[in-house]
Amino acid sequence: MDQARVDLNRALELTPETAAAIRDLFEYHAWDELQRQAGQGVRSALITAYEVIVATVPPCPTRTRALNMLVDARMLCNSAITFKGRY
Repeated sequence: MDQARVDLNRALELTPETAAAIRDLFEYHAWDELQRQAGQGVRSALITAYEVIVATVPPCPTRTRALNMLVDARMLCNSAITFKGRY
């Protein structure tokens, strides 16, 4: 079910719409086929980036941060795909 966009970061009070958006944010949402394809594309690209970094960038704290950011990017992309850009 597509819901109206609620800006949770700027909410000043707990309205019924805001409360519904918060509950929606923490619910499980199964992906449809288009979302699965989008997720696979993101994962493939990030796997390639991760492999290139491991193969070519010397181990150091900066490389570790870069690799961790790729994992974070995957999770954020998954969230954007799941919620179709609502949050």
